[in-house]
Amino acid sequence: MVAALRRALERAGYAVDAVALSAGMPEVPPAAYAAAIVHQGALGAELRRALHDLDPHLPVVGLLLDEEEAAQGMAEMEAEGVLVGPLNPTAVVGTVRLAERLGRVNRRAAQLAAVAARRVDSAQELAFLKRALLLEVNRSKRYGYPVSLALFAVDRWAEQKTRLAPQARAALLADLLALLTSSVRDIDLSVPFGEDRLLVLMPHTKPEGALKVAVRLVARIRDRDPKAPVTVSAGVAGHAGGGTVSFGSLVKRAAEALTRARAKGGDRAEPADPPPKRNRVVMG
Repeated sequence: MVAALRRALERAGYAVDAVALSAGMPEVPPAAYAAAIVHQGALGAELRRALHDLDPHLPVVGLLLDEEEAAQGMAEMEAEGVLVGPLNPTAVVGTVRLAERLGRVNRRAAQLAAVAARRVDSAQELAFLKRALLLEVNRSKRYGYPVSLALFAVDRWAEQKTRLAPQARAALLADLLALLTSSVRDIDLSVPFGEDRLLVLMPHTKPEGALKVAVRLVARIRDRDPKAPVTVSAGVAGHAGGGTVSFGSLVKRAAEALTRARAKGGDRAEPADPPPKRNRVVMG
């Protein structure tokens, strides 16, 4: 039976590995196989479970020796396809090809489900972080302490989108967000804020202090990877404490400053407001 299966499948261009459960599983990863053909029975059921544990998306074709065995075992069959002896080469190859197609569909469906789950998780996380931003600004207004934010955007983003595949763009933004997060204080919040934008909220930080932080972060991103240079621009807005403030107004002012930074060539941080004038004292 194995020899007949091997001949039919090898003529169709498949490589065939004959595996005995007692000898252990093959070294080739299960995902590399188009399908598994397993004889119905106690050992076959055990082998099916072992294959499923290794790769739940690998299609299994049940092999029944004759019509009598098929009539008895069909109700218990836990396989995506069935082959019944005597074997017909055309039926063997056709069944395996259908199983292979089913495996591709199953794997693609699993990938899409995983992506959808990540998107839901990311959306929920982003909603939570934005809520935290709003709460922090409201807390600043209530208790009168300063709060500032820096809005970062990747320079020449249109060129980056053309050059990078979607996954590479997402990886780049994730890398930049991780760098920002690791470069600021534990009490600061770093979140994605749009397609190419990242926002850092800095509680208990006056605008001039936030500008210094933004300048340092712009330089750190510039120097992060000489082999794949990326620069960002930043707009900084803040509230020195007291009076009224809103998250929306801070973001609007930071976005306007970001636009000015980009207009000046990028790779720089611009304040939303000019630095406060200070009285000068002469000592001599």
